[in-house]
Amino acid sequence: MKQNHLKHTKRHAGFTLVELLVVVAIIAVIGAGVAVTYRYLDEQAKTSMEISDCSIIKKAISQWSAINDNNIPNGLDSLVTDNEDLYSTMPGAGMDGVTESADISMGVEGPLGYTVSVEEAPQVVLDNLASAGLTTLYRHLTGAANTNGNANDSTWTAGTISMMPGMSMSSGAVDTSKTLSTLNSSSYKEDVKDAQEMVDDPGPADGWDDPTVQADGYTAPDGKTYMTESEFVAAQTEAQKIVDAKTLDRLAFLWGTSGATMGGQPMPMNMANEIITNCGYAPDEIADPTVQDVATEIANGKKCYLVVFGLGRFASIYNAKSIRIDAPAYGKRNDQSKSVYNRYLVVVSVPLETYSDMTGATQKAQVVDVLTPQGYSVASLRDKYITDGERVKD
Repeated sequence: MKQNHLKHTKRHAGFTLVELLVVVAIIAVIGAGVAVTYRYLDEQAKTSMEISDCSIIKKAISQWSAINDNNIPNGLDSLVTDNEDLYSTMPGAGMDGVTESADISMGVEGPLGYTVSVEEAPQVVLDNLASAGLTTLYRHLTGAANTNGNANDSTWTAGTISMMPGMSMSSGAVDTSKTLSTLNSSSYKEDVKDAQEMVDDPGPADGWDDPTVQADGYTAPDGKTYMTESEFVAAQTEAQKIVDAKTLDRLAFLWGTSGATMGGQPMPMNMANEIITNCGYAPDEIADPTVQDVATEIANGKKCYLVVFGLGRFASIYNAKSIRIDAPAYGKRNDQSKSVYNRYLVVVSVPLETYSDMTGATQKAQVVDVLTPQGYSVASLRDKYITDGERVKD
């Protein structure tokens, strides 16, 4: 009896190796399922946050515009480098129709590089953007010029303090002089012309010590009357700044056949038509900036140009007194690094006819959509990564 009891006890003293392996396998399968589910839900949550951010920023810009004479924010990122390429890490060289990208492996990642093209802007685009308040933009430094080595700070450099010959240290001040550019509109060209006349003017022929000049002052080409030579010299200095200012006339355009194409058709990663549709237009309604004759585009039923900018840290909307958007422009669906541009993007609709605030012949240029830092529209995020349940990835 005692022997039978010992046999029974020994047989049930623990699990066999096979039983342990089965239990471990079951736990592994359950754990893997939970991990996949968690990751999927986590990525969907990040995508939902991006959709929310795009909507919030779009609404904020609309409200800002309403209290700022229906203008668009000034001081946007041009997404154009100082070498006049697209500020993007993608795509590789040699692809049909793709704008050459920056050669420093920094900038925008994702489909934007396959979608927009950097082109010389028609004069009507530059004039209409200036009329809507966009007079200055920021280029991005490339190569050795980008001393910060940061995609999101490439529009400025840290100010320096000279210690002694050959030595300097950062002052912590922001210096945008290397990248701040003026939109080369017709009105700006007139400003440059007037400024050049002011710079070249020798002043009163009979000298500043002439009693008549002292009594009546001297009227310079800028139309102002200067009573002293120091005032005149100061005005010439300011005029010289206008003459020397960097100008910009190449922008990142988007139209039905822009970006990467194959056999005349957009490639799969080219999201031009999706973005155009989300902006409320049909692809064949968007003008091609490479067509020199704007009248031809109007006759063909084109409605506007679409230009893409970055909502950078110096955009005027960030400094508005009534509205302030501090949404950190993080690309939530991929890990950020110093080499990845993480500012949200805005799509601006620009009429084909010159805006006139006197006749109201056409509407002002306006922001029609906000894109993620990689170039996804809200509709694209919803269709690809929410309703379809696909795994979120670039």
